[in-house]
Amino acid sequence: MSRQNHWSNPYNLPPLKDRIKETISTFFKFGYTSFGGPMVHTNMLYDEIIMKRGWLSQEQFAELFAISQSLPGPAAALLAYSLTLLRSGFLCAVLGFILWSFPGAIICTVAGILIGDIKGDQPIWAIRLEQGLAAAAIGLVALAAHKLSQSLATDNLTRLLAMFAASVSILYTSAWVLPVVMISGGLTSFIFDTYWSQFLNKSNEKKRLRQRQTEAEAAAASLKDDIEKSHAATHETELDVDKEKGAKKEDRIKPGSSAPVQDLNEEMSTVIIGEYDEHVRNKSEYGYKDIWLVYLHPLLAFFIGVLIASILVRARLTPSAPPGYGEIASTFYFVGSIIFGGGPVIIPLLKNYVVDSGWMTNQQFLIGLSLVQSLPGPNFNFACYLGAVAMANIGENGLAGAIVSYIAIFCPGLVLKSVIIPFWQLLRERPAVKRLFRGVNACALGLIFSAVWMLFEQVVSLGGSDGYHVVIAGVAFVTAGFFEYPAPVAIILGGALGAIEYAVSDR
Repeated sequence: MSRQNHWSNPYNLPPLKDRIKETISTFFKFGYTSFGGPMVHTNMLYDEIIMKRGWLSQEQFAELFAISQSLPGPAAALLAYSLTLLRSGFLCAVLGFILWSFPGAIICTVAGILIGDIKGDQPIWAIRLEQGLAAAAIGLVALAAHKLSQSLATDNLTRLLAMFAASVSILYTSAWVLPVVMISGGLTSFIFDTYWSQFLNKSNEKKRLRQRQTEAEAAAASLKDDIEKSHAATHETELDVDKEKGAKKEDRIKPGSSAPVQDLNEEMSTVIIGEYDEHVRNKSEYGYKDIWLVYLHPLLAFFIGVLIASILVRARLTPSAPPGYGEIASTFYFVGSIIFGGGPVIIPLLKNYVVDSGWMTNQQFLIGLSLVQSLPGPNFNFACYLGAVAMANIGENGLAGAIVSYIAIFCPGLVLKSVIIPFWQLLRERPAVKRLFRGVNACALGLIFSAVWMLFEQVVSLGGSDGYHVVIAGVAFVTAGFFEYPAPVAIILGGALGAIEYAVSDR
């Protein structure tokens, strides 16, 4: 395969029209059914792409999830982009991302253009609807964590790492915590498997070797006794023949002989040489230098260059000054470059930039926040609403503001993900990287478990009946886990139960 052909189709993909058809059939419905927030989106991706379609293994899914959590940007959107990039290439990855995010983005844009200075608090019906959706999300996230634990937490080390990650992420909410937890888990499993496990294996191997040698010596002694008895009971000539045979056998299994050790060394050498040959056969035709020069270098240069430009533009902003398109683009690109952990983390930072800067009122911000949490798709669609409101408030084109904000906030994470994926593909089968990702995957599982508690805190903070919301979570768990209905059905059912709570209790 030529270098040009390799980079135009690096994964030997099917024809483009088939990939486009598969991408549309996979992601079109997500744009209208992916309610509930990032962790529910992760569960929906897992059910549709791993369990139903079998694009990747559960271990690969967990690794991509961990990488997405450790990069800036919307974690679930980055995960969806990564899965499609590996399956169908760059064009289909972009198409899938657009199909998933556009319906919610369009609604946010229209709402941002139309909205004015609306006074008053968030309506109670919207709160109950949001609670129903979030409560159903609790059940779905718990179900996803349970399924993944069966393949990712298979020994005491991975179980401890999952518990550690869940505990830390519940107790500490700083943006830097998630990457640190992932790195710590990976280093722990790498050190354990590389050094401690090898030490234990060598110790056990020595014990087995001593046991085999002891058994060989006992067998030789027993054989010697049998030979001596046979010599005493037969004719002298036969005894001489038996002695000769016994001597040959005794030489072959002589007490203290190194034959068991030699057999073991030959067996281990065969395994090691075979693994090395297999590694050489599986090694990619192109190495790190080719990937860097041909593909990654311009992407990384683009990310860093635009980030520097965004910082310089933001440094010139003055408080209460009306925004322009350059200020909108630089602000949302900067936010998309520094936010880890997805939608919930982005809210206070955006509020500081768009409300405290005078681009919109606090009520406009809260109405948009309520709206985006009730819509399908990534929570980063909130940027469309904010960009449209900011420009409409000063009499400019709100649609253009929404488009600029949409591209600016999603671009950093998608670019960085495109940089990471080729290296991940090249390295993940290496033994050292597998040992590293064993801990990373366990920590990713812990984060999914911790999301159950975080979502529950979000639900109870809005009032209403806590017991009723636990019931909604249980209904969603049973609906998706035992009756095997798709996740969107459980989410819609949760929203309906939230509406019932409003009709019964709040009217």
